[in-house]
Amino acid sequence: MSMRKMDTASDEAWIGYCLKVVQHRLRQRLEAELAGTGVSASQNAVLLAIGDNPRISNASLARAAFVTPQSMQGMLVTLERDGFIVRTPHPEHGRIIMTELTEKGSAAAQAGAIAAEAAERQMLEDLTGDEVNLLRTLLQRCAHALQEE
Repeated sequence: MSMRKMDTASDEAWIGYCLKVVQHRLRQRLEAELAGTGVSASQNAVLLAIGDNPRISNASLARAAFVTPQSMQGMLVTLERDGFIVRTPHPEHGRIIMTELTEKGSAAAQAGAIAAEAAERQMLEDLTGDEVNLLRTLLQRCAHALQEE
């Protein structure tokens, strides 16, 4: 039996479990920050991704929001219905649907970026700048190590 602990305060805690706890608490904090915007954390990720690239594919949006392509389709329908995005056929490629932010969507994306910054700032408040940079580098390396071929 492993000597590792499910207690994040333990020096022997599973790193993966600690990451999951941090991710869960960060999402809770972000959801609280987003409460007045009318969008969820996943919807916020979609709006930010569309703002960065209006020609982004649905598959790329799904990856950005950590949802399945099927779930993304439902999310886009909801965002369009609620006036955050407009979807139109590409003028040259009939199968491609372009997605753009409306004024309401741009405002929500801006508020969402501020909310994400606030949640991240709270998460990192006890770290030095060097520790933040080291954490970012180590997490990027861990993600790369687990990336599927």
